[in-house]
Amino acid sequence: MVFSALKNQNYRKFYIGTLISTFGTCTQRVAQDWLTLDLTSSAKSLGLVVAAQFLPGVVFAIYGGVLADRYDQKRILFWLNFAGFLIASTTGVLIATGHINFEIVLISAFLLGIFTGLEGPVRQSYYVLLVGDKNLPNALSWNQINLNIGRLAGPITAGLLIEYFGTSPGFLINGGTYLIAIIFLMTINASLYFRAHDLEESGNKVTFFDSLRYLRGNRTVLIPIAVVCAIAMVGQDMQMTSTLMARKVFDVSPSSFGLLVSILALGAITGSLAVARTSAEIDIAFLGRKAFYMGLTWLLVASAPNYLTYAITLFFAGYFAMGINISGNMSIRKFADPRHYGRIWGIYISLWVAALAIGGPLLGWLSETFSVRSSIYFGAVVTLLISIGLHIYMKLSPPNVVRDFDANG
Repeated sequence: MVFSALKNQNYRKFYIGTLISTFGTCTQRVAQDWLTLDLTSSAKSLGLVVAAQFLPGVVFAIYGGVLADRYDQKRILFWLNFAGFLIASTTGVLIATGHINFEIVLISAFLLGIFTGLEGPVRQSYYVLLVGDKNLPNALSWNQINLNIGRLAGPITAGLLIEYFGTSPGFLINGGTYLIAIIFLMTINASLYFRAHDLEESGNKVTFFDSLRYLRGNRTVLIPIAVVCAIAMVGQDMQMTSTLMARKVFDVSPSSFGLLVSILALGAITGSLAVARTSAEIDIAFLGRKAFYMGLTWLLVASAPNYLTYAITLFFAGYFAMGINISGNMSIRKFADPRHYGRIWGIYISLWVAALAIGGPLLGWLSETFSVRSSIYFGAVVTLLISIGLHIYMKLSPPNVVRDFDANG
């Protein structure tokens, strides 16, 4: 059922809190990108900010996975949200008082990157306690919808705020939404948790290197993770390239830029709902098809002659991106041994943020050296090559290699 996870009161509370927080995060992200270009007018500088925001996650996501398997996830999330409140609010005050510069933006992005790295695997593991194994696939689909509802409302809000009040409110709003998330988190009833396995019996005895060896031998999990990260590196998020297209190609207002990001999110929400309702097997073949459609769509996005056609193609880019992301998430849910769950999420998020940290400067360099459109074409070609590679892999591999879960790694 489409709403099965939301029938659980603990998950419903957590979902509302994270939805509001995601709205704040997406509002700040747009304000941060716009502020960076206001301060520097440089695509390379914007790429550096993107790298600074995601680079800490390479290390801290792995540690977050260890924390998720060993300690009280609710308590960890409380302190991480409080740290996010302090970082976002302080930056907003510095902007409002005229004490902001590019270096401070970099530091703020880096600190929030630490928060993101730690929080991701803890939150993903927490879903297991909230909804149990049966409803976890549905919860993961709703998690993608959550993210993109924030990306739908946040950028429009940020664009209007920037146009009339500047970039400071975007940061301050994000700080406030962290506090709201904390309030909802505190209402969750721990006695209603679904405990799939006893952390004292299993999680504490499994080391990070055990999980790394396990992942290396489990291709049903490893391949989707690698593909999701590779496509993320070449620009799947599209917020950076859309910022540059809005400023340097179409020369539109902040509110028009915010609308672009929201259209991308609307496509992603539609794509998430489609995956939540699908009866198709979400496997490597499914991932390959979505990657192929994504690559073709990016070719259209890069070729869009004006703002209107660019906005229309962005919708479909968001739609197919969700099939790719959910395939990676589902591979962990479906094939990973619960003893390694948190650590594998940590490794996955670490690789994902490393890809974004590498991709930001790379796309910035391509945009500044050649053109913004060339960076999108680059992503399209890489994604099409990945889809072809997956198709060949499926043809050459025996069915048991591709589909079966190897419990021994």
